Amino acid sequence: MAEMKQPEDLQEGIREQLETSEDQELHILQIMPALPGWGAVWGTREEPAQGEPGFFTEPIVCWALVEAGDGHRFVTAMAPDLETSELRLMLDRGNFLGYATPSYSLDWMQRASNKRAESQLSQP
Repeated sequence: MAEMKQPEDLQEGIREQLETSEDQELHILQIMPALPGWGAVWGTREEPAQGEPGFFTEPIVCWALVEAGDGHRFVTAMAPDLETSELRLMLDRGNFLGYATPSYSLDWMQRASNKRAESQLSQP
């Protein structure tokens, strides 16, 4: 029987997939509406000012099955681009913290702080 992955394990796997597909041509094979209340949570890259949360959430409108140029497939969220009114893939560029749902929430402030600390340690 296959071992169930924890949300953190799944998120790390998704991050690796997105990082490897970053320079490849991506093709959307299928989209599916997201349930109301889902959001992608992103950490700010800089330390937040006093009283600021250090993260922000973007509403997810649908999920996309995407295929990279090398044939690798993955699922990612899509959100509206407020400037162009087009849907865009929400690919991790290093500050993605996870997905929030109405019934599942994390300490996003702490997670964002941890992510900034990891990023600072990995810089030369």
